[in-house]
Amino acid sequence: MNSVISTRIINNVHEMKAIRSSWLELERNAQFKSAFNSFDWVSTWAEFYKEHIEKLLIFTSWDAEALVCVLPLYISKSNLKTACYIGSYEPTDIETCSEAQDFLMRSSAVDVSEPLSVIQSTMRKEGLNSIRLSNVSPNALILSAVESSDFPTTINLVRRRYLVDIPDGAEKLIRKTKRLRNAALRAGMRICQVTTEHDLERVFNALITLNRKRWISRGYKAIFDAHVFREFHRNIARKLLSTGSLSMLYLEQGSEVIGVNYGIRSNNTVIFYQSGFDEDKKPNVSPGKLLHSAQAQKAREQSLSHYDFMSSSLDETYKQSLASSSEPVYEVEIHAHKLTWVLAKFKVFARKIKRRLVF
Repeated sequence: MNSVISTRIINNVHEMKAIRSSWLELERNAQFKSAFNSFDWVSTWAEFYKEHIEKLLIFTSWDAEALVCVLPLYISKSNLKTACYIGSYEPTDIETCSEAQDFLMRSSAVDVSEPLSVIQSTMRKEGLNSIRLSNVSPNALILSAVESSDFPTTINLVRRRYLVDIPDGAEKLIRKTKRLRNAALRAGMRICQVTTEHDLERVFNALITLNRKRWISRGYKAIFDAHVFREFHRNIARKLLSTGSLSMLYLEQGSEVIGVNYGIRSNNTVIFYQSGFDEDKKPNVSPGKLLHSAQAQKAREQSLSHYDFMSSSLDETYKQSLASSSEPVYEVEIHAHKLTWVLAKFKVFARKIKRRLVF
């Protein structure tokens, strides 16, 4: 006998906390999951970014009393006509950039037709024109679901994700950075990992300082200067550490932290999230490359599948030079009406024509 799936919509933090144990149970057993649809990430983001949230729109699917699927969306106060994936489309100076946006799902056997039907009816009920996801991988469940449905959908290539494949890509990167490791060793430098809350506090503060120095020197704003972004990450990093999902490596000389790589363990991958390093330190051992290599080595030791550089612009060269493979990243917009779909298609076409005229 087939299971009957029911869908419930979570609209606020109180309702989300009420299903915490079910959400965590789903994470433990899910075949498809990431750090960016975990309870810790979603609930912490909702707490720190509440000034920007009109309403949460978290779709949860249940098989009897068992939670089997989650799609975490929200409606922003700046755009009441569009629902977005949690941790995306905030103001650009505090955007958290949730990666690999997708369902959290127990298994591919879960029937998504019921939640998709509820999504469609909810869009009309809320007066939404669309649902937008900014960072979708080619193998995402949400992508295959909307492609096989009758939703009017626009799918646009926006960036590429660069990856170090494990083990072959990691071994190549480790060989490529052997000279840097030797130079760092001669200079009395060592690569360490954050393992305690005391380590985290010290290294996180160093990350803020080093990141700020680097970007200010280039004439850009430092994202950690934004209070909400900084405190969100300070809080989520503690939670990631407690669950074994923080992969924060740092380069130290004596008692001085001179480089930090803030990585996040997401399912079978380590994702590079932020960095900071002292470019003026002599000898310059390219701490960025050195720490990327160390993360790839750590991923290899843990038999993971990839070290992920996060999505980047289509003309990225630095990450491309270190990566062993890449994949396209899509923006997916699901439209409530055919008219908004046609207008969106026209805008995409117009942008392509404009690019051709410019170049």
